[in-house]
Amino acid sequence: MIDLRRLAAAMIIIGSLAGCGGDSPGQSGSAAVAADQLQGTAQSSPGAGSSNANAAVAAAEDIPASDHGTMQLTRYVNPLIGTLASNSPNPVPAGQAGSVVPAAGLPNGMVQWAPDTNTTSAPSNSAEPGSPAGYYYDIGSIQSFSLTHMSGAGCSGNDGEFPVMPTLDASRPLAQTFSHTNEKSVAGAYSVVLDNQVKVELTATLRTGFGRFTYPDNQPSTLVLNTTYTNTQTSVAGLVTQVDARTISGSTTGGHFCGNSTNVPVYFYAEFSQPFVKTSSFNNGVAVMNFGKGATVMMKIGISYVSVANAKNNLQKENPSWDFDGVKKVADAIWNQRLNAIQVSSSDTTALTKFYTAFYHASWAPSVFSDVNGQCIGFDQKVHQVSAGHAAQYTSFSGWDIYRSLIPLKATLFPEETSDMAQSLVNDADQCGAIPHWVNDNVEDGVMPGDAGSIIVAGAYAFGARKFDTAGALSHMIQMANIPGTACNGVTTNGGRASYLQFGYITNGEWGQASSTLEYGSSDFAISQFAGALGNTAIQKMLRSRSAYWQYLLNASLTPPLIAGRNSDGTWIAENQGSTDNYVEGNAEQYTWMVPFNPTGLFAQLGGNTAVVSRLNTFFTVLNAGTTLPNFYMGNEPTFEVPWLYNWAGSPSGTQNVVQQIMASAFGTGPNGLPGNDDLGAVSGWYVWGALGLYPEIPGVGGFAIGSPQFSSIVVHLGNGKTLRINAPGAPGANYVQGLTVNGSAHNSSWLDVDALANGATLNFVMGSSPSQWGASPAEAPPSYGVPVARNVADAFNNHGISADGSTDTDGLGSDFDGSLFSYSSTALAAAGATPGKPFVVGGASFVLSNGPLDNAVAVGQTIAMPPGTTGHSLVLLGSANNGPGSGAALVTYTDGTTTPFTLAFDDWTLNGGSAAPVDPIALTTAYRNGGNGSTDGVKTYLFAQSVPLTPGKLVASVTLPRQSSEGKLHVFGIAAAP
Repeated sequence: MIDLRRLAAAMIIIGSLAGCGGDSPGQSGSAAVAADQLQGTAQSSPGAGSSNANAAVAAAEDIPASDHGTMQLTRYVNPLIGTLASNSPNPVPAGQAGSVVPAAGLPNGMVQWAPDTNTTSAPSNSAEPGSPAGYYYDIGSIQSFSLTHMSGAGCSGNDGEFPVMPTLDASRPLAQTFSHTNEKSVAGAYSVVLDNQVKVELTATLRTGFGRFTYPDNQPSTLVLNTTYTNTQTSVAGLVTQVDARTISGSTTGGHFCGNSTNVPVYFYAEFSQPFVKTSSFNNGVAVMNFGKGATVMMKIGISYVSVANAKNNLQKENPSWDFDGVKKVADAIWNQRLNAIQVSSSDTTALTKFYTAFYHASWAPSVFSDVNGQCIGFDQKVHQVSAGHAAQYTSFSGWDIYRSLIPLKATLFPEETSDMAQSLVNDADQCGAIPHWVNDNVEDGVMPGDAGSIIVAGAYAFGARKFDTAGALSHMIQMANIPGTACNGVTTNGGRASYLQFGYITNGEWGQASSTLEYGSSDFAISQFAGALGNTAIQKMLRSRSAYWQYLLNASLTPPLIAGRNSDGTWIAENQGSTDNYVEGNAEQYTWMVPFNPTGLFAQLGGNTAVVSRLNTFFTVLNAGTTLPNFYMGNEPTFEVPWLYNWAGSPSGTQNVVQQIMASAFGTGPNGLPGNDDLGAVSGWYVWGALGLYPEIPGVGGFAIGSPQFSSIVVHLGNGKTLRINAPGAPGANYVQGLTVNGSAHNSSWLDVDALANGATLNFVMGSSPSQWGASPAEAPPSYGVPVARNVADAFNNHGISADGSTDTDGLGSDFDGSLFSYSSTALAAAGATPGKPFVVGGASFVLSNGPLDNAVAVGQTIAMPPGTTGHSLVLLGSANNGPGSGAALVTYTDGTTTPFTLAFDDWTLNGGSAAPVDPIALTTAYRNGGNGSTDGVKTYLFAQSVPLTPGKLVASVTLPRQSSEGKLHVFGIAAAP
């Protein structure tokens, strides 16, 4: 029989230490309070024979696995995978190694205590030149064991606060050689016997480290803790104070990741199992602690980003006793509980090792930043309290990396925890002014382009993590999307928005103007989905249309067509498939595929499905190509979504084939087993999805592209308390899907909506050794989000270009016609004869300017249905261009299916500030325009009328606006027939 009380006690303590917030199977949301009560009875003196941690493990171990279904999965975790360079020929800078560390810590741990084989960027003679400090398998000496790290980050610095080193002689260099044969790294613990025969053993709780150092007989037993350097900075301000005969405390200066200049104070409180002998010293930020000869010394250290007092409290609450082995067992139990969220069946140990190590690597970040008492230091440098209903504040958001695969995985499995992560970003924004897109500690590091923070939050929501301030999040997103220069503590989070809003593509202000335009397209789409879910249809429509700006950069004149950069005058920048000049850590061919929300629209412009499948086949002839070859690059994020695109091209077997090839060739079980920087779990998260045969392809949309499961049986314990069962008999040897049922009903689409998992689901795959036509029917294609056909002209409106005099736009909800926060004045338009909401006539056609939240349509290729019976001598289009003049290919379609192509052309709305002469007929002239700050600037504005002759006697069905403009953006305020 199962002793439910003992199991509950074990899981309560595990839950408290893990900070899982009630997400793990069978875990209570009140775990933290109950655990505090239980831990209050623990003995706190050195050598205490019984600890709550050990009791918890004992309780859990007494329960047979066959009774409660828990598998022993930590045996398949190898933290040394990814600690050596991959075989990618042209990686991103510092991107050849996985840059993971074999840390002792817990999922999302504040403490990640690990060996550092180098404490500056990897030396030029190593296999990872320029890589960040940390642990590299090919370097045979350990510099120190520091308390904090980021798993897989690919930039200079890797935290590394509070380096600790045992030594037999503190007067000599502390670095010690070692052999991998004397090293053991497991989930939750690390140990090594150095060549000087000192044995180092490390384990951890969520916010504390626990070390055991065993010295050779009759040898000096010395331990050094240095607060004057980190893995990121070689010289920092640090402080060490002796508290009593076996306790020290102090602080160091952290931060500075990837060149950021912000100082981040970090505090510690450390206790030792033995008293210091008199020769110990605590000077100038360095503690040299002597313990006699041949000692075994245990060290417990709590850290905090708030204060020494909080570091002490963290230590006392999370690890009050001295049972090293007990805490180590609890760490293993916590990791095992986490890994049991996904249970796969296989007799292939290699496959199990690759999978569970990937899941392990995907569990480190984001990491807890708040203390046991709920306090944390904010972006405003003030102490804040984690709000009611939330368990923790998080940091370590590698936004550009983790929004694609990792956040959907966490939201699916651990929605409470992921909700806290989303709330953490909203808290950051409330304090600093914008949702940050790369967070280390309480700093926006400004690393990588785009608006990844918005996609993280929208993606978390789409996959079920919804317990956060959604209204506040949307408010920040809208401002960031619409107000150029929005910044988090002075770090602009949308540097490319200014030119993006003006031209529809980035010309300056952002790294990689072509590729970063696509990043903004993805964030605009994700925000539109989020806004729609919250009922803001105006923002939904505005940003859904804006996400189509990728079309402005598709240069169809190239062979093959490519996403390419453009200048502010509309001219193209010369590119070829291997061009890297306007692309972030990639090339033109790799980025041309990055339109994950509208593959169908992209494929139509790339020549159709047949051409696309052939091009994809060529793309996947290399699977970890680096940045310069025009092929797939598994070691970096921009091509994560490409393997799944075969589903949209009517060839799902292509996805089934290449995903398995990638998993087999780009990932391994050796130290070089990661294809590049793991980027805080992003790459490993992709592997987990690949093994499940599902992938969260579309930013901000809850759903999965279906591949082929790589295990015959998979059980996923979903965060909503339900179970997803995936059965694929014969996999992975039989890798091609022949058929699929979902909950017993035939499922012929290669897409699965996340709602199918709401009550749990069973996916039964029929697998085979040859490709099939399953999922290939166009009628069963996955969703693709192009610009919808508009029911009428007003339905096509996606821009707010008319404002009342004196109105302002500081929050993104006001008027902005030209992308620079200028707009037409409703008062001036009325004086010119066109009062919004009232009819007026131009060129024989009647128009009414909208007085709603959206009043014109920026042309992005949308088709607009005309009223039934529309006929006449001509069709009149009322509009203008911003940053024009602009022109593009448009189309009139008649009800009989015939068409009349025409060029839609409008002059600039201010005639370029009055410097240009009009070419188009002027419909209206106003005396001034409005600025976003509530002022008027006296610049005349114009609306122009273009007449398109119609075929006599035919009825007009629709008008299709241009997908591209020669320069600037084309705006249409009305379309009407003239008799």
